[in-house]
Amino acid sequence: MKRFKRSSRHSTTMRLVLAYDGSENARKAVNFAVKVFKAGDEFHLVTVVREAPRSPEQIVIDSESKAEDLLQEIEGELRGFRVVKKILESNDVAQAIIDYCRDVECDLIVSGSRGLTGMRRLVLGSVSKSLLDRSPFPVLVVK
Repeated sequence: MKRFKRSSRHSTTMRLVLAYDGSENARKAVNFAVKVFKAGDEFHLVTVVREAPRSPEQIVIDSESKAEDLLQEIEGELRGFRVVKKILESNDVAQAIIDYCRDVECDLIVSGSRGLTGMRRLVLGSVSKSLLDRSPFPVLVVK
């Protein structure tokens, strides 16, 4: 497997933003990242709290305590990596992740293919699709 080219700014480490919502595909994305990247790489484990669902079947992370619980439950999978946990607040999850990436100068966004929307008929979830369409940063979507 070909490794991602590291920017000169991070000649020895990658700065990854892992979009995590507690879904099965988000867990798969974290597990894949652990296998592919080096122990010295920096993982920014990010979840977004939002208030208004976009569809009736959508499950949202609606409180900071719920978001903190989600991040804590997966943090053990990232032993050996430098981990920064961040809870963002926004009704536009993809834009919040992109803005955070700008702030931390990330090298890559890692996301699951579908999140908690419950819309199984979609090939990609709305957040992962928005990240692919709108992000100026490389995006890795894991199924």
